[in-house]
Amino acid sequence: MTPANSTLRLVRPDDGEKHPETTRHTRPGTTRTPLQGRRRILIVLVIVWLVMAALAAVLLVTGTKPSTPLGDTAAVPGGLARISAVIPLDSDGWVPPSGGDSLASTVAPGAHRVRVLLELTRTDAASLTFDASDYSLSGLGSRATALWVEPDRLEVPVRASVLATLIFEIPNQAIALVLDGPQGARWSLGTSHHTAP
Repeated sequence: MTPANSTLRLVRPDDGEKHPETTRHTRPGTTRTPLQGRRRILIVLVIVWLVMAALAAVLLVTGTKPSTPLGDTAAVPGGLARISAVIPLDSDGWVPPSGGDSLASTVAPGAHRVRVLLELTRTDAASLTFDASDYSLSGLGSRATALWVEPDRLEVPVRASVLATLIFEIPNQAIALVLDGPQGARWSLGTSHHTAP
């Protein structure tokens, strides 16, 4: 016998489904709405975007223009230019046709000299001038100017090509050297010509 004021409740074995009356217990003030979830995702996306923007700004400010591979052409004011060859002076016995007094000095220990052949082609009506003072070598810790250049300055004729020769002294190491030209033009010298024998 059961007391009159009590009710009898039948309980079924749990079949893995939640009872419709069961509710999830949450602490007061900890309920999440879909808006809060979206807000959190938005904050994360904004932070990622800001980090990427900061990295891009640093690369734009401090980064340099990539160099043109050896043998490829790069645009210069009035035309195109490319390094057609980089030849160690001690491998071909080349001597300057004139004004080679600057090359009479002995080569520094652990270094050798290379002849850089720069081909310039005028492609439009705008003038293309080769000026030796516009070219230097980077990758040695400081900018290196040519020991000898032929010609010093030259106006390239319309639809014509000229070959300029620049002599640099570089270390006997396989390091990435770049010839810097006017308006940010850069050409890679490669590494095969200045590896220690």
